[in-house]
Amino acid sequence: MKILKILGAVLVLFFVGVVAYLFYLKSSLTPSYSGEIQLPVLNESTEVYFTEFGIPHIYAKNEIDAYKSLGYVHAKERLWQMDLLRHVGSGRLSELFGPDLIQVDKFLRTMGLNSYAKESAKAYLQKDHESVVLVQAYIDGINQYIDNNPKPLEHTILGLEIEPFEVQNVFETLTYMAFSFSNAHITDPVLTELSAKLDSAYLKDLNIYHYKGESTLRSFDDRYADQAKQTLAVLNHLKVPEFIGSNSWVLAGEKTESGKVILSNDPHIAFSQPSVWYEAHLISPANEYYGYHIPGAPFPLLMHSEKQAIGLTMFENDDMDFYVEEMHPEDSMMYMHKGNWKEIALREEVIKVNGEGDVKFNIRSTVHGPIVSDILQEEPLSDIVSMYWVTSNFPNQMIESIYGFVKSESIAELEQAASQIHGPGLNIMYGDSSGNIAWWAVGKLIKRRDEQTSKTFYDGSTGQDDVDSMYSFSQNPHAINPPWGYVHSANNQPDTVNGVLYSGYYLPDDRAERITEILEPAAKVNIEEMKTMLLDDKSMMQEAIKGIMLHSIKDTERGDLLRSLLKWNCDFNKDDFRPLIFQRWINEVLKGAMKDEIGDELWPIYKKTHTYKVSAEHLIKNENTSWWNDINTPENETRALIIQNAFETTIAALSENWGEDYTQWKWGNAHQLNHKHAMGDVISFLSVGKFPVSGANEVLNNMGYTYEDIPEQTILFGPSTRRIVDFANVRNNSWSILPTGQSGNYFSPYYDDQALMFANGEFRKMEMNHTNIKQSENKLVLKPAD
Repeated sequence: MKILKILGAVLVLFFVGVVAYLFYLKSSLTPSYSGEIQLPVLNESTEVYFTEFGIPHIYAKNEIDAYKSLGYVHAKERLWQMDLLRHVGSGRLSELFGPDLIQVDKFLRTMGLNSYAKESAKAYLQKDHESVVLVQAYIDGINQYIDNNPKPLEHTILGLEIEPFEVQNVFETLTYMAFSFSNAHITDPVLTELSAKLDSAYLKDLNIYHYKGESTLRSFDDRYADQAKQTLAVLNHLKVPEFIGSNSWVLAGEKTESGKVILSNDPHIAFSQPSVWYEAHLISPANEYYGYHIPGAPFPLLMHSEKQAIGLTMFENDDMDFYVEEMHPEDSMMYMHKGNWKEIALREEVIKVNGEGDVKFNIRSTVHGPIVSDILQEEPLSDIVSMYWVTSNFPNQMIESIYGFVKSESIAELEQAASQIHGPGLNIMYGDSSGNIAWWAVGKLIKRRDEQTSKTFYDGSTGQDDVDSMYSFSQNPHAINPPWGYVHSANNQPDTVNGVLYSGYYLPDDRAERITEILEPAAKVNIEEMKTMLLDDKSMMQEAIKGIMLHSIKDTERGDLLRSLLKWNCDFNKDDFRPLIFQRWINEVLKGAMKDEIGDELWPIYKKTHTYKVSAEHLIKNENTSWWNDINTPENETRALIIQNAFETTIAALSENWGEDYTQWKWGNAHQLNHKHAMGDVISFLSVGKFPVSGANEVLNNMGYTYEDIPEQTILFGPSTRRIVDFANVRNNSWSILPTGQSGNYFSPYYDDQALMFANGEFRKMEMNHTNIKQSENKLVLKPAD
C-alpha cells in the first residue's frame, strides 16, 4: 500500500513538473509585440508597429538600423526556419536530425550547394558592394536576438545550440532556392531511359522534345531510373519547401477600371509550416517598401512601393546537363575528354552528425561538374554520370540584384538589376505608377547545338556538347509595354526569340490559356475580379478532353451520372463530386495507356515529372498513338476501350472509398490541405490543418498533387501567397494572404491565424497607410545601449 502511495506521489510530482516546464516554455517563448527592448547594435531608436496579422512596420531613423531591426524581428518569428534552411543550403542536416540525413547531406554537397555558397560569400565580401553593410546589419540583428533570447521550441526539443549567423548563410539560402527550381535531376534520367526502351514515336506522341543526335548515347541499362528514384527519395527528406511554379499577370491602365496598373502574383511553393514568406514594411529616410522575405535573406524577392511592384514566377528553363563519362579501363581516376585522358578532381567533405562521429567522403568531378552517380547507393549505375549546372558555374550576383530591385527608381534600373541574375531562371513581373508593365525571363541560357538534345544524357567524352557559351540577356524572352495591355506568366513555354525555342521543363499551357481567356475579352478589370481570378479553379485540360472522355462512355448504364458529368463546367470546387471522378478517371486512363510501356518501377517517378502533366492532354486527344495498345496482351486495345475500363475502375474505387451514392461525394473530402512542419511526424501539433480546399493541378488556384490510387490526394504545393498590388491606391487597396501566418513560433497568436482564411479564399490588406499603422496597440520600441 505504501509503495502505491509512493508511486502515486511520484506520478503527481512528475505531472506537476511537466506542467510547470510547459508553462515555463510557453511564458519564455511567447514573443512580445509591445514594450521596449534594448538592442545594443542599434545606433538610434526604432519603432516597430505590429498590425492585425503580426506584420512589422519598421520605422527607423537610418537605413542600417532598419535592417538591424528587420533581422531581429525576423529571427524572433522564424529563427528555427532560418537555421533549418541554412543547414539545407550547406548540406548539414545531419547536425540537426542525426544519421538518417547523412545521405541527404551527401547529395546536397555533391550538387555543390555548400562549396558554391562559400565561394560566393567570399567573392561578394571582396567586392565591397554598397549592399554589404545592409546585409551585415540584418545579420547583426539576427545574432542580437540569438544572444539575448531563449532558443526556439524546436531547438529546445532537439537539444541543439544555435551558432551565430554570417554572410555565407545568406548565400546558402539563396543557393538552395536556385537548386529547388531545377527539374532536370528528376526528368532527364527518366527520359533517357524511356528513349532507350521505346521507339521514338512514343515520345513524339507526348509532345516533348526528343532527338537522338550524334552525341546522345544510344543504349543504356535499366538502372537510369534508379538515379531519378534515389534522387527523389533524397529530396523527399529535405524538410524544407521546394519552389515549384507560379502565376502572375500585370495589367496596364487600359485594362483596369481605375486606369492604373495592377500586379497579381501567387508563387507556387511546397506547403509547409512555417510558411515561406515573412512580410515586413520598412520605412527609413533612404527608402520605403513592403516586402516578402525568405528566411535568412535581408532583401525581399517580392516587393512593392508607391512607385514599383515586382512579382516572380519560375522560368523553368533547362539549366542542367548530364554527361556519361568514358572511364579509363585500368584507372578509375581517369576519364576521356576530347581525345585525351584527364584526371578526376577530388574534394573531401566532412559531415558532422548529431549524436555520432564525423563522416568523411570524397566528391569526384570532371570538366563537366560533380559526378552525381557516385551518390547512388542502392543500385549504382554501371556508367559514370556528371552534371553541369549553370548556377554553380558563374559568380553569384543575386544579392546585388535583389538589392537593385528595392533601390530602383525606374523601369530601366529594374531591368539592369534583373539582368545580373544568372540562375535560377526566373520570370520577373513588373508594374509601376508611371503606367509601365513588363516581363523579363532572367537567367543565363545555354547555347546548345540542338535544344532537343538537352533532356537526355550526353556522351561526355566527345566534348561536342560541352557548355562553352551563353546567350546575351537581350535574347532572353521578354515583353515591355505590349500593345495588348497585359503581361502574364504561368511557367509555360515562352515564345521563340531570334528563332530559338529554348529547352526547358515548362508546365502545360492550361493556366496561361485560362489567364488569356479571362483577360483578353475583358474591357476593364477591378480588384475584386483579380481576387476571383486568383481563386479560379476551371481546368482548361479537362475542358479540352471532357468530350472525348464522355463520348467513350456514351453507352454506359449509368445514365443519370453521365448527364450530370455532361453538365460539369470543369471547375474543381471542393463541394462538387464531379472533380473527384474526373481527377481519378484521368489517372486511370493514363495508367492504362502508359504503365505497360513505362514499367512498374519507373511509373511513380514519371508521374512526378512535368512531362507527365504536359503530355496528358496531347495523349488523350491522339486516338492513333501506340500508347493505347497494351504490349502485354495479344489484342490491339483502343482509346475508347482504355477510357471505358478506366471509368469503371474509377467508379468502383470511389464507391468503395466514399459510399455508393455519388451525389454525396465531395472533391474536398479527398483534396485537403495540411501545412506540415519539419518535425510534424514526431510532434503533430506543430503542423497546421487539414482543410478541404478547391483547386487542382494546373488551374489558376493551383493546389498540386501527384495522382495516387488512394482516397486522399496529398496536396504538395500551391500559392505561397496570393498578392495584388493596385497602383490606383497602393497604400490602402493592395491585398494578400499567407497560407498559415507570419510567425513560426508555436506560442504566437500569429502562428496559424491566416490558415482558415487562406483555405476559404479570403484576403487581407498589405497595410501601408501610416495613420492606420500607428493606431496599432502593438508597438515595440527597439532602443540602442544607454
